[in-house]
Amino acid sequence: MNVLVFNASPRKERGTTDILLDAFIEGANETKAKIAKHYVVDLDINGCRGCFTCWWKTPGKCVYRDDMDWILPEIADTDVLILGTPIYGNNVTHYLQKLIERTFTFTMPEMHMGEDGETHHPGRQRKIPKVVLVATCGFPDTTPFLLAKALFQSALHITLPAAQLLFNEEGRAQLAEFLESIRVVGKMMANGQDVPDALRERLCVEYSEEIKKQIVEAHNLYSTHSQVRNE
Repeated sequence: MNVLVFNASPRKERGTTDILLDAFIEGANETKAKIAKHYVVDLDINGCRGCFTCWWKTPGKCVYRDDMDWILPEIADTDVLILGTPIYGNNVTHYLQKLIERTFTFTMPEMHMGEDGETHHPGRQRKIPKVVLVATCGFPDTTPFLLAKALFQSALHITLPAAQLLFNEEGRAQLAEFLESIRVVGKMMANGQDVPDALRERLCVEYSEEIKKQIVEAHNLYSTHSQVRNE
């Protein structure tokens, strides 16, 4: 079983996204799975330029020669693909967007209409990995994740609002069950098991209105003190 992890946070190991990814990896490490993690910010990846060369001139091969030359074969060969991103401006980071754009080479130019009436391009790849979206944000609400979830509708979603709670001991204790759920999911998926609905429900954190107010007050207090220190 191959598990491929991409962290699209520019903060890399200093960010909260990496904490969640490491929880997943910790569980996967309890299996015999082959695991690889990459920080997208360190990779040379160009965005798609819409030239369609990979469709009609060099089928399945992009005109760019960059790190996607080895990334695309790894994605094609993986069983579980983990995509981690913080939410910036209610969207995934542009690092992740560029990577996803370049998987366009996996599609063929023909259009097929499914039984549900939706149109799609058939894929070139016979092996389709299970995808996991791991996303964090600073607001205590769940609405910042709506666009990311829509972009990866078929993925397993792991989302954490007010992820800065992970930076203090009390917050880590509050989120201990959530982190353990991620670890369990990592082990299950690395073993090729399906994740039950009851466990999926524990992977998207939601706070009560009271807790959200406390988070907002704590953040604003921290922000005020930080401004004073920098004056």
